[in-house]
Amino acid sequence: MNKSRCCENREAYGLALSGVIAALYIVLTLAFAPLSFGPLQFRLSEGLNFLALYNKRYVYAMTVGVFIVNYFAFGMWDMIVGSLGTYVFLSLGRYLAKKAAEAVEKMPRLAKWSLGIQYAVLLIIFSLSMFTIAGLIIFLGAEEAFWPLYWTLAASEAVAMGLGGLLVYPIARRFDFSK
Repeated sequence: MNKSRCCENREAYGLALSGVIAALYIVLTLAFAPLSFGPLQFRLSEGLNFLALYNKRYVYAMTVGVFIVNYFAFGMWDMIVGSLGTYVFLSLGRYLAKKAAEAVEKMPRLAKWSLGIQYAVLLIIFSLSMFTIAGLIIFLGAEEAFWPLYWTLAASEAVAMGLGGLLVYPIARRFDFSK
């Protein structure tokens, strides 16, 4: 009986922590709303994506956060496309980052860079994934050309995630996000 109570508390803790991360994504995005929406979409909150490298629960937390905050951008279309894109590319990025880390850890001279390489893989995957958002913006009637819009979004995502990663990394060294 005591064991099941422990597991219930752990599950409740995980759910609560996911809710806090989703809420933090929403607050950070809305706090910088003029930059967070439109063709630039500079969201410092995207740095929270790196938490998914520590625990899969953050894939779901980020997906929920994106789903809710995208209501304020292009409404239902953005809620669906943005959150599905987040789920797919965060899952893919997490998988590829772990595979890259496994390969690097086999090389003694590079093993110490394992986490940094995971961060880089996730940053690249997310930056390249901006074709979904560029396509959505064009689909919804923007008068912009696809490629300039895509490269603007990809660059913005790379910078936002890079800056966000610089904030998340030292926090993750202090707090164990894997539990």
